[in-house]
Amino acid sequence: MKKRFFPAAAVLILMTVLLSCSGDDGNSAAEALELSVRNILEIPAYEQIYRDIVYIGEEQKVLFFTTTDKRLLFSVDIKIQAGIRNADNIKIELSGKTGDGQKAARVYVPRSEILLVDADESSIEQYFIKEQGGDISRLDYYNEINAKKDDLVKTAIESGLLEKADSNVQKLIRGFLELSGIHVSEFREVSGNG
Repeated sequence: MKKRFFPAAAVLILMTVLLSCSGDDGNSAAEALELSVRNILEIPAYEQIYRDIVYIGEEQKVLFFTTTDKRLLFSVDIKIQAGIRNADNIKIELSGKTGDGQKAARVYVPRSEILLVDADESSIEQYFIKEQGGDISRLDYYNEINAKKDDLVKTAIESGLLEKADSNVQKLIRGFLELSGIHVSEFREVSGNG
């Protein structure tokens, strides 16, 4: 299992924020920051890659004679990505100033959710194949891979994928707001629908 944070998303958000924060008024700066974040439809914040072993076996007999015997053992990498699906729900609210005179903000962020579950076809590695009485098609591969995805999503969620994505989203937002001279006083959760 490989784990990744998305620095490219951080750079994209940072560039958007820096380009949009040219106003001197505190409210217009907060509105510009909020608009910048909302222009991004998804914020992928955390990814895990699982290598799964898949076995397909099918055997049919007619009067003690084997007519079909298909067996396949292969592995595949499956990427599970979590983050914020609708950045339009992020709200930045200026909440005054800190003790040292820096602007402070309260940020409302939806919880992370699974954004992507994708099998990397180029990673398929076949260990064993037996085709008697019929071929094993690519569709057979894909059906077995799709059947494994739900179990891997459950495993990823149980291992804390969504919490890690939430943490990364908060770090990302905190980082670019601090570059704009705004201290994040707190994060609050909002529902995904606003």
